[in-house]
Amino acid sequence: MAITCTTTPEIPEKIFFYVGSSDGSIERSIFLCELDSTRGQLAIVDSFPGSKGSSYLVLSPDKDFLYAIDGTQSDPQKKYPSVASFQVTDPEGRLQMMNRQSSEGRGICHVSCHPGGSHIFVANYSEGTIAAYPLGDDGSISPASDIIQHTGTGPNAGRQTQAHAHHIIPDPSGDYILATDLGADKIFIYKFDPESGTLTPNPEQAFFMAEPGAGPRHLAFHPTEPYLFIVNELNGTTTSCSYDPQTGRMEEITTVSNLPADFSGNNWPAAVRVHPNGQFVYASNRGDLNSITVFQIRESGAIERIQIMEDVPTHPRDFNLDPHGKFLLVAGQQADEIEIFRIDSNTGKLSRTGQKIQMKAPACILFID
Repeated sequence: MAITCTTTPEIPEKIFFYVGSSDGSIERSIFLCELDSTRGQLAIVDSFPGSKGSSYLVLSPDKDFLYAIDGTQSDPQKKYPSVASFQVTDPEGRLQMMNRQSSEGRGICHVSCHPGGSHIFVANYSEGTIAAYPLGDDGSISPASDIIQHTGTGPNAGRQTQAHAHHIIPDPSGDYILATDLGADKIFIYKFDPESGTLTPNPEQAFFMAEPGAGPRHLAFHPTEPYLFIVNELNGTTTSCSYDPQTGRMEEITTVSNLPADFSGNNWPAAVRVHPNGQFVYASNRGDLNSITVFQIRESGAIERIQIMEDVPTHPRDFNLDPHGKFLLVAGQQADEIEIFRIDSNTGKLSRTGQKIQMKAPACILFID
């Protein structure tokens, strides 16, 4: 039996979202876009300067500020890239750059915001570090309050010779911070102190150990139930886990391949998202079969693969569902386009609309509401 869904509110005609481009050569790497929910069409509304190669974005809980990966070097000695802050200047979502801070590591790849709006967190892939940053009342970023170096290796000689932090997010309460590490095959779990801005290994469970060689990349929490879902880049699977919000402990429920057993070729899953109704999980696959895999969530938290939507835009580094769960937008980083798919809210399955929009190296899709 699947998890039951909740009532869907009325869908507005215009839904706004941001797209971050990974192309560091363009001046305006953050785009404001519009989804027409009645026609299923996309349009670019505006674009904004102030950061380069903004391959991941996050909004503050009050939607007043946006934080972005920024390839601009703000540490001349170490030549680290940056994380940048923007003020949202009008109801439509236009942006004005405010300040930036050093990422405190090479290869910044993810940024997230605390649900209380007090801090942001970044993951640096190349050096395997994570960092926490206090935010001012004006939304500006202060210097890092904590920096942690991950350690660990895995059996994949080409990708796991050292730690590679890839994704960092707070749990829904903000009490714990979870950081995936592709190189170490671990999800590191930290207790977070918002007063000091420090991260401490969770005494109940310092890390969750993935299957050797799995390469955990991104994770997503269920909207209402105590579950989370991990997409594993190196072995092409998705894992569902139970999660105890009181202790920060997690335990594997099931792991399912994103592609059929007879598939042979390269596959590097990238992003994972949960439908707003809590019934379905989606994961993107890059490689020889660019696709979106759809899983149904059972009452136990186990997942079952129910669809593979093939021939999505090349190298789908990110995708996202609109807040009402009607459409799924796929960012083809190497195709320079975003394609929109319709979601059947009863089955979770995807169907084509034929609607696309051209954009240089889209790498992150972030809905405003």
